Amino acid sequence: MTTKTTTTGRPKPAIQRPGGRSARVRRAVFDATLELLTADGYPALSIEAVATAAGVNKTTIYRNWPTKARLVQAAAQDRSASVIEIKPTGDLEQDLRRTLASVADYVASPIGRALVIATVSASDDPEVREAQAQFWKTRFEAARTLLMPAVSEAAADEIIEHLIAPVFLRSFVTGAHFDKAFIARVANSAHSIARVAGDNH
Repeated sequence: MTTKTTTTGRPKPAIQRPGGRSARVRRAVFDATLELLTADGYPALSIEAVATAAGVNKTTIYRNWPTKARLVQAAAQDRSASVIEIKPTGDLEQDLRRTLASVADYVASPIGRALVIATVSASDDPEVREAQAQFWKTRFEAARTLLMPAVSEAAADEIIEHLIAPVFLRSFVTGAHFDKAFIARVANSAHSIARVAGDNH
């Protein structure tokens, strides 16, 4: 970030350059958070350990993410936004299929599993519940862009739940395998519900 001076001697507003130091610090902190969470689990995770692994001062982390739950939420949001594909193309069934496939890949990854397990294992913690609610609020807002305005917001949320729930069920409850054919069937089912909801909207 730089500050320049005008010809009158007044400082110009500071300019935040993309990819500057703050972006590098954010990336290092998020990567360290997810790596330590995956390796050691949520109970053992500490902001001090993240600061050491990221090579930053712990006050930098506390200033931006004052609690461990907020830090994990921010790191999870950042990673989810980068790996889960939500790109409306006009072909809803294919869009749902691509989104679900990316969700399935993420949930099956070590980091994805660690994040889900963390929220379940610490579900009695009010800060974790609040962070979890904010995380899903943001993810549903993003996913609704696939469906709205063709359906109502309430219908969109129900369709998203119908789309992703089977992957979480198989990953964390039944342990059943899922493949491309399974992804296609679930996406097709969600698409059918969306068509009916659109007709009634």
